[in-house]
Amino acid sequence: MKLDKDRIENYLRDIKLRTGEIENLVNNYSQNEILSQKWIIRGLKYLLIEIAEIMANTLTHILAKGRGESVTGYVETIIKAGETGIISKNLANKLKPFFDFRNSIIHRYWIISDDKLLALVRDNYKDFYNFIEEIEKYFKRIKY
Repeated sequence: MKLDKDRIENYLRDIKLRTGEIENLVNNYSQNEILSQKWIIRGLKYLLIEIAEIMANTLTHILAKGRGESVTGYVETIIKAGETGIISKNLANKLKPFFDFRNSIIHRYWIISDDKLLALVRDNYKDFYNFIEEIEKYFKRIKY
């Protein structure tokens, strides 16, 4: 099985672009502006869904093509990536809430308050950049 490095690079570029959009939103608007303008919250939710799906696609590809392992869902993907050393367990644990959040929005299992969402994003969006760095390090380690 062979990893498609161009595919992974495209995924990482997309994560970086979307993370930059999140960074712009949370840094250019005050908490009150964000919470009073629902389009910003909706935009954040959409960007988080996209990022979680792109990360899952990245990890699923690496797991399947690079390691011959399958996964059955988004949350399992991030857990297995941490367990197998594709990314650190610490980062996998920090990103897992975003994967849970993606499932919550898509399947409407539960609703997170806008305040809590904003705090989660502000405190942790840089982990998306860390994901990119760890995937790049993974490729260096496997000497692809």
